[in-house]
Amino acid sequence: MEILLQQKPIEDRSTVVRKQIDDFRSSGKLHRHSDFPFFYTEGVEYVTSVLGAGHLLRDMGMQAFALSGEWDFVSIRLCRGCLDNCWIEYSRRNGEIIKKMRIPENIPLAPNFAICFYFIGRTLILPTEF
Repeated sequence: MEILLQQKPIEDRSTVVRKQIDDFRSSGKLHRHSDFPFFYTEGVEYVTSVLGAGHLLRDMGMQAFALSGEWDFVSIRLCRGCLDNCWIEYSRRNGEIIKKMRIPENIPLAPNFAICFYFIGRTLILPTEF
């Protein structure tokens, strides 16, 4: 008698991260960053921690804070290309890119995928918290 074992396919890191982010439900609690004068939501904190990119929280907040002197709404996209190239785009409400910065580390997102954040009134939020 032959026994066949069905193996469950192993999910890669980006799939697990995406599921964790999709399943998260924020309470809307705000935190003040200890090193720079901006606020961020519990959802932003969760997403950056799941990505293993806590330092990006500070970097995105500082850059968006600097840009918010000219624009009251800054959209931030944390992107991964088809290879291991990752970058952050800052844009205006109308989609015009203000600044684009390459980040040296690889973030666990699927290729050609991005996560969006908003910076409004000194606060970094997820679009679902808007």
